[in-house]
Amino acid sequence: MTNLKFAIGLSTFLTIYSCQTKQLEANDPFNGMWQLDKFEAFNSQTNTWSNDSTRVGWSGYILYDGQGHMGVHLTPKGYKDFHTNQNIDSLSHEDLMTLTKFYKSNFVYFSDYIIVDNTIEHRRLSATEPMNWGKSLTRDFTFKQDTLILTAKEIIEGQKIRLRWVKLK
Repeated sequence: MTNLKFAIGLSTFLTIYSCQTKQLEANDPFNGMWQLDKFEAFNSQTNTWSNDSTRVGWSGYILYDGQGHMGVHLTPKGYKDFHTNQNIDSLSHEDLMTLTKFYKSNFVYFSDYIIVDNTIEHRRLSATEPMNWGKSLTRDFTFKQDTLILTAKEIIEGQKIRLRWVKLK
């Protein structure tokens, strides 16, 4: 009888605890869907951030589930309007190279994420580029009202880059 009471008490405690844990995860400030606002590049001479002129017109979304998983998709200007309904057999070598390069220009990955202080690490599970599977990206982050700012730790194409994301309601 004592074992039965203990088992029931333990089950009740674990049920209540697991519900509270899920509630806390749902309050994760990253939780939800965000739309890309803009890329910014850092100017080390003026010590300021400004629009990255090489990425004007890019679009994308990032989604955090509040339970440690996320996905992101970034596309360059004109990506959604690119004519892909072409017979590959009729394309020249140059056309195939252009098509391949353009397809490669979009950026997609799914990952687990871990937050430590003001840093978030995306541990990629899959990605557009197979060589990125299993690799991590670390970003500094700040929130300004409904905007999430993710700053890359690594230098991207010779620049320090950050992305501004606006939370979708």
